[in-house]
Amino acid sequence: MAELASERDITTIPKVELHIHLNGSIREETASTLARRHGEDPGTALRLVDGRYPGHYANFGGFLDAYMLANQFVRTPDDLELVAAEFARGQAAQNVAYSEAIFTAMIYVRNGMEPTQMWAALNRGLAAGGPDTRIGLVVDAIRDFGQAEAQATIDLVEAAQRDVPIVGLCLTGVDSSEPIENFNILREAATRMGLGYQVHAGEMGPPPSIWEALDVLGADRIGHGVQAIRDPELLERLIREQVPLDVCPSSNVSISLWPTLEDHPVAEFWHRGVNMTISSDDPPFFHTTLTDELRHVVRLARLSRDDLEGLQRRAVRASFADVATKAAVTARIDAWSAAG
Repeated sequence: MAELASERDITTIPKVELHIHLNGSIREETASTLARRHGEDPGTALRLVDGRYPGHYANFGGFLDAYMLANQFVRTPDDLELVAAEFARGQAAQNVAYSEAIFTAMIYVRNGMEPTQMWAALNRGLAAGGPDTRIGLVVDAIRDFGQAEAQATIDLVEAAQRDVPIVGLCLTGVDSSEPIENFNILREAATRMGLGYQVHAGEMGPPPSIWEALDVLGADRIGHGVQAIRDPELLERLIREQVPLDVCPSSNVSISLWPTLEDHPVAEFWHRGVNMTISSDDPPFFHTTLTDELRHVVRLARLSRDDLEGLQRRAVRASFADVATKAAVTARIDAWSAAG
């Protein structure tokens, strides 16, 4: 049996993260700075516990409350530039070669941000990671807000400047909160604009939400999909068709979908041949990072150095990046592999 990937392997490998919410990357210190900037006391406004987000929540709603309390203070382009810059620098510090950051633009539009200034602030902030930290944006609509929110999101993306690195559209929110057919406009828009299309499904919702994401919405990639473990026929289909799943173990445990990481299906997914990638979702809210998530998966699924490398390569393949970006990221992984 091959040795497990080492700590050095985990920290030095060029990483690829396909499921991280930019709006969910706001660190406690940053949220506190923004709250003070807008005249609020962080302790009261953010409901931090010993200066931190709770980290564990009774359900998704508990997490969402903490997430929205932080996001209410991202009101100006300068606020957003700070959030984006800290996100990019955090990815660079972990040696993340490529990220697809899910961005809920409509939250900040509702906060009063003018769209052209919003996109420009994002570009300035994301540049803080440096040229080796490539970041694409996957702009999402929250299904709880209905078809009108989805159409407004599409309109924002279509009007965005050409230099904004948008690579995909995404449907997020609580599964089954709205009729699924209402969101076919996202698939149509993604196809029209040459973008990828990701659908969050099978997180809180049951296995049928994954079937619908594939067969009704035409998703290119599934965000989470972990409830497939409860449907043998669906799991076999995902394996047979090699449907990419963005798996975020600590996130699922933190919102009480599984009691512990040891109970999570990530190891079974790996050994059964599910085409999964690993991400951190909303890392400060779950007290994790991508590096931490990879540590967990190495331990739980007994990954070797070669397995860890293969996990990053499959994430490159599943990404919505263009050919040149995929080639550049693959070259970095090649160089790491050759260095031994």
